[in-house]
Amino acid sequence: MEATQFTSVNELISLVLADRTAGKSLWFRGHSSDQYRLIPKLMRDGRRTDKEIYRRESRLLARFRERSLPFWAAGYPQGPWEHLFSMQHHGVPTRLLDWSENLLVAAYFASLAPTQSDDDASGSHLAEPTVWTLDPVGWNQQVPQLQETGINILTIADEIGERWAPVTSENHLGWRAKHPVAIYGVHNSPRIVAQRGTFTMAGELQDAMEEIASSEPKWSGLLKKYTYTSDHATLRSELKFIGFTESMVFPDLSSLSAELTELEGW
Repeated sequence: MEATQFTSVNELISLVLADRTAGKSLWFRGHSSDQYRLIPKLMRDGRRTDKEIYRRESRLLARFRERSLPFWAAGYPQGPWEHLFSMQHHGVPTRLLDWSENLLVAAYFASLAPTQSDDDASGSHLAEPTVWTLDPVGWNQQVPQLQETGINILTIADEIGERWAPVTSENHLGWRAKHPVAIYGVHNSPRIVAQRGTFTMAGELQDAMEEIASSEPKWSGLLKKYTYTSDHATLRSELKFIGFTESMVFPDLSSLSAELTELEGW
């Protein structure tokens, strides 16, 4: 998928506003590398059979639910969806991808220093900060299971959501949806609230979302890519200048302490 380049945060905002269809909301996702593909962590290590993917999910979910009980606050819902979003928050592989309703949150994640694996191994290509935009309503309108339901963005309360629900039994495998779906998540941590977190949930297809978006005309324009022309540090410095700092994205004492330490020159 071809990318639009931007040279500043201000230009990124202008480009996104210009590309936006009037009256429609967008979701945003940032990456430190333009080489990153929009595939959930559970599916990133090569193609597997559908049965293998869902078996891995069911085992991870079962083990998480078994071992995490002592850490839940009293009264916390103990359903598969609640546990799945908590798993995603704490780094367990799932079929979820994190998105945000805040463009600057995505820009912040794009500004983070890339890992060594983000750069081309040959050294011929350096990772470029990248922001993706998604039209979640437009995307869901192309998903067969949601057509004629009147649902714009899926919630965990929607009965049709069972087609994407976390697998607790292999008996679920016969009626799974194929395409990723835009879904509102469970806001079970201050970070998700601060980041205006939203999600896409993969179905059976293991193709990256950008590959799906390029596969048929009906997906055209629903997913767009923007790359920054300078380095990550410059982008992060620009975000800090306008007051968008680490403790805003990660509202906890660790982030605040790191931010103050850097601010005071230590």
